[in-house]
Amino acid sequence: MQAPLVPPFGLPRQVRLVLEIGWVLVIAKCLAVPWVIARWQIPVHPGWVIAPTLIFAALVTLVVLARGPRLSG
Repeated sequence: MQAPLVPPFGLPRQVRLVLEIGWVLVIAKCLAVPWVIARWQIPVHPGWVIAPTLIFAALVTLVVLARGPRLSG
């Protein structure tokens, strides 16, 4: 039987805080990448940097949510 996904509020406070800080950093990176690429004229489309960042951040978040409150030790 698969463990159901739990809402973020079912997680310990420290785990939620780490996820929230991580997502803030991911969003900041996604907003900064187009500017950096344009500023230094790097010949790559911003999507090639932003898409994997969002995919892996979402994957990590889903893994943490799937594990649920068991993360607290």
